[in-house]
Amino acid sequence: MNAQTEKPNPSDERRRSLVCAAFEAIAADGFEGLRTRSVAARAEVNIATLHYYFPTKEALIGGVAQYLAAQFVALHGPPPVPSGSVALDRLHQEFSDVQFYCEQQSDLVVVMLELQLRARRDEAIAAIIDPLMGHWRGGLEQMIRAGIEEGVFRADLDPPAAASVLTATFSGALTLGISEPGLEGVFVELERWLLRQ
Repeated sequence: MNAQTEKPNPSDERRRSLVCAAFEAIAADGFEGLRTRSVAARAEVNIATLHYYFPTKEALIGGVAQYLAAQFVALHGPPPVPSGSVALDRLHQEFSDVQFYCEQQSDLVVVMLELQLRARRDEAIAAIIDPLMGHWRGGLEQMIRAGIEEGVFRADLDPPAAASVLTATFSGALTLGISEPGLEGVFVELERWLLRQ
């Protein structure tokens, strides 16, 4: 049987429906809305079925974190016009993605922010969420190093610190829900700061 004729695994489908229900609960009601009984009701299963797939609340949150990571990998804003620089194109894609998430994927932003805030008070959730942010920051650091090597970004940039500045700025823009004209101004200033004169 080839991949085109394989039927979806019912167990995988049930797990995904539970994760999506948990995601929707957090998006609608915040972290406090993540109650296992309400998640089970949203997914139209009984509580025993939920606990079969996710024995603990932390396991369910882990499923939501994995879902978030997959969404951020799969969903992107429109690709930028190629500039001839891999690093600059990556930066422009980050700009496009932030604008896209603000305008069209606000639930992703809300759930990520809810989990980040909760992670500051809960070590188990921090262990789930922190790697997502670390992966993003690491990718931005690689982009900055590549831009320096290309001669496009300033040679005096400290890549880890610059990546943290970008992560904080993008996260802040998403948190504040800055409108399109305001975002464009932020992007112009960030690019001016990074570029070699």
